Amino acid sequence: MEIIIEWQDSKYPQFNLSLASKPGNDPFLVVKGCRIVSGKDGEFVSGPSTKGNNDKYWNHTYMSKDFSAVVLEKAKECQPQKSAPAKTAREAAQDPFEDNIPF
Repeated sequence: MEIIIEWQDSKYPQFNLSLASKPGNDPFLVVKGCRIVSGKDGEFVSGPSTKGNNDKYWNHTYMSKDFSAVVLEKAKECQPQKSAPAKTAREAAQDPFEDNIPF
């Protein structure tokens, strides 16, 4: 079985999890909206969920602990790195360590 992770460009980091019978085959299952969450026992993969009327979240998928650990490892391997936002011209001019000085 092949596990495919596709990170989505969205406000909150999330990824789609696809399962295929073997590399190169079309996925037979796609779970959209998975996230890496930090809990009291460490990080884990959270599947999509819906918030109910009583502010309780209802999970749409369940993963075994072993499968979740494999998905977490693969997701972290290909997770896009956060880049620092580009400086504005004013911020760059005020930076005393800016070494892109034109003279």
